[in-house]
Amino acid sequence: MTSLSLLLPLHPPLHNHRRQLLFLRGQRRPTSSLPPPRQQQLRLTPTRNKSSLITAAGYITGPASDAIVAAEDPKVEESDSSPEPVQRFNAISLGLLLRLLSRHKLRVAASIVSLVCCTTCTLSMPILSGKFFEVMSSLRAQIFGSVLIHKVEFFDRYKVGELTALLTSDLGSFKNIVSENISRDRGFRALTEVVGTMCLLFVLAPQLAPILGVLMLAVSTLVAVYKRSTVKVFKAYGLTQASIADCITETFSAIRTVRSFGGEKRQMSMFGNQVLSYQRSGIKLGVFKSINESITRVAVYVSLMALYILGGNKVKAGEMSVGTVASFIGYTFTLTFAVQGLVNTIGDLRGAFAATERINSILSTSEIDQALAYGLQKDIKQEKEGINNMFFINDNKRGSQNTRYMSSLTSGNSVRVLAQSGDICLEDVHFSYPLRPDVEVLNGLDLNLKCGSVTALVGSSGAGKSTIVQLLARFYEPTQGRISVGGEDLRTFDKSEWARVVSIVNQEPVLFSVSVGENIAYGLPDENVSRDDVIAAAKAANAHDFIISLPEVSISPH
Repeated sequence: MTSLSLLLPLHPPLHNHRRQLLFLRGQRRPTSSLPPPRQQQLRLTPTRNKSSLITAAGYITGPASDAIVAAEDPKVEESDSSPEPVQRFNAISLGLLLRLLSRHKLRVAASIVSLVCCTTCTLSMPILSGKFFEVMSSLRAQIFGSVLIHKVEFFDRYKVGELTALLTSDLGSFKNIVSENISRDRGFRALTEVVGTMCLLFVLAPQLAPILGVLMLAVSTLVAVYKRSTVKVFKAYGLTQASIADCITETFSAIRTVRSFGGEKRQMSMFGNQVLSYQRSGIKLGVFKSINESITRVAVYVSLMALYILGGNKVKAGEMSVGTVASFIGYTFTLTFAVQGLVNTIGDLRGAFAATERINSILSTSEIDQALAYGLQKDIKQEKEGINNMFFINDNKRGSQNTRYMSSLTSGNSVRVLAQSGDICLEDVHFSYPLRPDVEVLNGLDLNLKCGSVTALVGSSGAGKSTIVQLLARFYEPTQGRISVGGEDLRTFDKSEWARVVSIVNQEPVLFSVSVGENIAYGLPDENVSRDDVIAAAKAANAHDFIISLPEVSISPH
């Protein structure tokens, strides 16, 4: 309720055709030279005492009209005559925003979760890169150890280049999966974008989203069926890479043989054929990848065109608004890029699966040498800390098998005693190489090598001289019969201990990429080798003077 004061002039207006103007208290009146009129106040008093007072004044324009001015209300306190200060407030405040957002708690929570997921995907690579390379190093060491403890027949079956590619390019595909799909718009980020965008599309336009879902499902099925045919292509591509590495390794490791026979042209031709094979497999793989990407893009764009037509018809029929269709199309583009990233991730996974299949197929073709594995694990377990610990992770299943298999092993001290005092006997030994099981090299061989004597094996090429040496070194095991030392079967000895009492000097020595001293002390435990021992061995081989004459050569064993 308010109190209204209306002021009217007592004299009649001289010009009735003029318009009337209404002014509220507090506004400036237009200046006029007319004399102020006489005023009469009409007050409407409300029932409440404390109420605001509004006074109105009417003014009739014209040359002879009297101006109507506002009169002061006698009941208004004197303090009210001065204008009150206006209280300022912010139209937008944090509290207001929070109250408005509280109405959409579910959507805000979903947005926060999406933001956290995207941020995690973006920052995961720099944060987890160290751990990732640690895992890759351990995995590479594990596979290297698994290859190393296989029987010698395993190395007869596969070339050096294949095994080298196993530890380099094949394992590199796992690195590419992580480095290419964690911090980029692929992998988990693309998957979350696909799921989130589909949910938004279903909420935004339930009429169009099912159609888009069916189209995307059809595209995914088509891509999955096509991807099944690319596994062999990925595998063939990896094999050609291994062939190139094998050709390079063989040529450079046997460079003296190549040079002595003038085989440079032959090796060039061989390497050229490998490069052409790699080129053909690479082109085929690239075509498969391009077709896959083209199929995906064409299917997506056809889906978009169908949505444009359907959405336009919905707008024309008045069932949907233009803004809804525009938003739907915008989200569809986001979905398109996310699907493309997901398809690329699937391609990377296919390459990794092909590499995994290739690694498993190579490592599963031959059994590991149980005696060698047991000896290595026993030696490594004695080292509480060290780099060798990464090669064998605790495998209870394998450990129990080795323990049962080697439960009757003779201790290292007994092996050394028997090797120094006992005779070596080959009793009815039969042997065929694993890769040529139909060709029997030794057929019922009986041979006794007296302790302390020197025995020379003389025979024609292929008679089995080198085979006997390899059996004594335990590169292979007899297919029938046994070999004993001092009456003990060689198979009861720890291979690591047996290797320390047997020495083999090949016709062509092999030098490793370490110092001369480390090459000399290669067959002895590091902790038992001193510089004096290495120098003594070099002098005994009449190589000391030659070694010290070489520039920048270290004879230290460490």
